[in-house]
Amino acid sequence: MTAIIREMRRVVNDIVDDKQKANFIVLALIKEFGGTLFYMPRNDYEMRNRELKSLHKKGVSPGVLATRYSLAVRTVHNIVKTP
Repeated sequence: MTAIIREMRRVVNDIVDDKQKANFIVLALIKEFGGTLFYMPRNDYEMRNRELKSLHKKGVSPGVLATRYSLAVRTVHNIVKTP
């Protein structure tokens, strides 16, 4: 078993708190995606963008949001102006 599979099992088990279910989920992921190269983003950008829009509507300035989320002010402006 590779280190990544062990780590996947640990993470999934932390979520479901059931080793048997964790093993089943990891096995299903391996069957579905095994051997495939893909990019997994570090963040859930859709959730981050919803939070940014919500905070901006509540009056938080783009400068404060940029600092809080480690973004450029222009990036915050682009996010909050999209529907």
